[in-house]
Amino acid sequence: TVAFLMLTGIILGDIIFLVAAAAGLGLLAAQMGALFIIIKYAGGGYLIWLGWQSWRRKFSEPVEGVAPAKEKRRSARFSLVGGAAISLSNPKVMVFYLAFLPPFIDLTAITVADIALLASITTIVSYVILGLYISGAAKLKLKISKPRPQKWFNRISGTIMAGAGVLVVTRS
Repeated sequence: TVAFLMLTGIILGDIIFLVAAAAGLGLLAAQMGALFIIIKYAGGGYLIWLGWQSWRRKFSEPVEGVAPAKEKRRSARFSLVGGAAISLSNPKVMVFYLAFLPPFIDLTAITVADIALLASITTIVSYVILGLYISGAAKLKLKISKPRPQKWFNRISGTIMAGAGVLVVTRS
């Protein structure tokens, strides 16, 4: 589904940060501060745009298990990249890996196999945990398929996404 494409993008962004941290590129990240600021603003802007789209979404009677063709194409096209942008626009992910790895792994002796193992563990854990959230959200969607609850759900989720985008943009 589209949600799992976005999750895959988020995981890819996390793995990029994991590999960068494991390879000792934290120093490079500090040197490229402007690039991370641009990525942060792009990610925040994307969240705000998603929130706005949610607010504007019109109710349409869903065909069980099938998204409207236009929405499905657009979502599939942007979900993977959008998920990666969300992950890569969050410098806290890099900070997490830079803080997490050294106590457990000697970064001067890390091998490609070690990095592959860490990336595999990250991928599996993320798919299991966040996959459960996605499945729960899919079940909730069936309960709110009427126009009135869907309108309020879209507005609440749109406000949360736009608020998260504003926080990403305004926090240092």
